[in-house]
Formats: sequence, structure tokens, C-alpha cells
Amino acid sequence: QRGRGGRGTRTQKGRDIEHEVELTLEEAYHGAMRRISITLGGHARSIDVRIPAGVKDGSRVRAAGEGEAGTSGGASGDLFLRVRIKPHPVFERKGDDLYTKVSLPVTTAVLGGEAQVPTITGSVRLKVPETTQPGQIFRLKGHGMPIVGKPDVKGDIYATADVQLPRSLTRDQRHAWEVLKKST
Repeated sequence: QRGRGGRGTRTQKGRDIEHEVELTLEEAYHGAMRRISITLGGHARSIDVRIPAGVKDGSRVRAAGEGEAGTSGGASGDLFLRVRIKPHPVFERKGDDLYTKVSLPVTTAVLGGEAQVPTITGSVRLKVPETTQPGQIFRLKGHGMPIVGKPDVKGDIYATADVQLPRSLTRDQRHAWEVLKKST
């Protein structure tokens, strides 16, 4: 392809550049801004790149025209950020859904009640039915990760019941358990 600059001049698009960026799960939930410093041809520059809410591990975020400059008037390449999301201490992410555990005292599991389930933005109340079994999974619709491009649409949280048995008993508690044992 001949450029406008004269005979035999070839325009060439600039090379794309890829850079890895690490995010917390909270940053992936809310979206983030990252300042990336790159050096090309001996010139350093910083670029602010907006990372959308809901981005997944391994995704590539494109900053158009922020790569290597083209030659003879050719278009610049693009900058691609390869996203890596750090492991989270409370949640495991699968797609747009989050998985966690909810601790339940044995009395709440047996008699029913309420529990607080963590979310990225706080916690939500879960109504626990009586005779909840250890490992039972509760779905909290719409409390997971946002969908890229649709921040008002979210995945779900799946909370697994983690029934907490007592580690020690008072004399009265032991007596109550013995009475319960005789009645079953």
C-alpha cells in the first residue's frame, strides 16, 4: 500500500502490545482504572485504562490505538491488558457466580432462623429453614458478579451451609443433649 508521502512509501500498522494487570475480586466487581507505563522507541508514557465491572480472569481489555505507532501514517497498534484476578479469602468465582460458606450454629440448622451471608458489598440476610443439612446449598439470586457491559445484571451467590458443632458443653447443655438423645 502506498502512502501519501511519496512513491514507494508503505504504511504499516503499529504493533499491538500486551501487558498483564492484577486485580482483586472487589476491583473486578466494581471495575477499575489502571495506569500503565510503557516504553516504546526510548519514549516512556503512561496510559490510563478503564477495566469494566465484571471482568473475568484471563480476559483481555483493549485500549485502541495505544500500542506501537504505525509507520508512514499507518494506524497505531492497540494495547491489550491481560487480566489476572487474585484469589479471594471468602469467595470462589465460577463465571458470574460466587461460591462461599455460611456458618450456622447447630441450633439454627436444626430449628431454623437467620444467618448473614457475605457479599462483595456487605452481607445479606438468609432465612434458614429448620433441619438444614450440612453442605446444603442456598442460592442468593443477583448477588454475584456483574456481567461485563451490563453492570445492573449480576450472577448469583451460592452459600454452602457449614454447620458448627459445639466444641465444649456446659453441664446444662450436656443434659439438654442427653434428653434430646433419649427422645429420638
